[in-house]
Amino acid sequence: MQFLNEITDSIGNTPLVKLGRIGSNLRHKLFGKCEFMNPGGSVKDRIASYMVSKAEQDGRLRKGGTIVEATAGNTGIGLAMVAALKGYRLIVVLTSKVGQEKVQLLKTLGADVRVVPGGKLYQDPEHFISQAREIAKAEGACLIDQFNNTSNVKAHYEGTGPEIWSQTGGEIDALVAGVGTGGTITGVGRFIRERRPAVKLVLADPVGSLLTSFTKGTSATGAPYLVEGIGSDFIPGNLDISLISTAIAIPDQESIRVAHKLLKQESLFVGSSSGCIVAAALRYCEELEGEGKTVVAILPDGGRGYMSTIYNEAWLTEKGIVL
Repeated sequence: MQFLNEITDSIGNTPLVKLGRIGSNLRHKLFGKCEFMNPGGSVKDRIASYMVSKAEQDGRLRKGGTIVEATAGNTGIGLAMVAALKGYRLIVVLTSKVGQEKVQLLKTLGADVRVVPGGKLYQDPEHFISQAREIAKAEGACLIDQFNNTSNVKAHYEGTGPEIWSQTGGEIDALVAGVGTGGTITGVGRFIRERRPAVKLVLADPVGSLLTSFTKGTSATGAPYLVEGIGSDFIPGNLDISLISTAIAIPDQESIRVAHKLLKQESLFVGSSSGCIVAAALRYCEELEGEGKTVVAILPDGGRGYMSTIYNEAWLTEKGIVL
């Protein structure tokens, strides 16, 4: 018999797929790392399982305890999966920007969901991360704190990075990723750079996020944007910004158009962050000198959490998005 002891044992070892149709006119080879094929549907399954295990080892999380986390949805889903297996109560704090599919899924998975207003500055006590901290204190609970928890970075250093290195045979020239917590680009970037220092790390950032200006050392004013899960108005503790080689800011319309192209041309049903990241990867490949280089784009999550937003005609019309 061949079986897993539990569903979390299936986390990782996601496929690397050549994006040969959407990238057919490129001089370089573009690949997508299909993180939406993790059991909970996103890259965040990796860190959810890892961070909970570490909290147990450190004694911060004990049998029957409560976990609290601020999330754009996917980390919450990963935590809900782990919490159900291990018997923990989970409280997740989301902003009103998060699509209803994710909210409903979290509730179905047994999470106590607290939806708070979005658009607050990081320093504001009403910011969703600040509210999660206060809830954890009031509940005497374990705040996972994915934005500053170093286990987030380690999960990618020990998992995602080695996978990409092996799948590319070490012949990777650039990694393109978004930043939500900074764990993916930092963890994978460190692992690969230790073995191939010339690898470029490319930040894909929604227009309206301040991360692009932070990497360039310039000032800017943030603005609302539609892409979920990546971009920020502050530098997460887990982001080693010195690793980033270049940043490419992508407008919402381009991100959403590319997400739809990935579905139509590659049969990859992905979320808005994947659209943003692949859009940035396409731009990067177009400007990259020479030919035949290997570029890997992280595809963080799937499209089922976006049926009421980027895959909904009425929503697209309301937001002025033309495909």
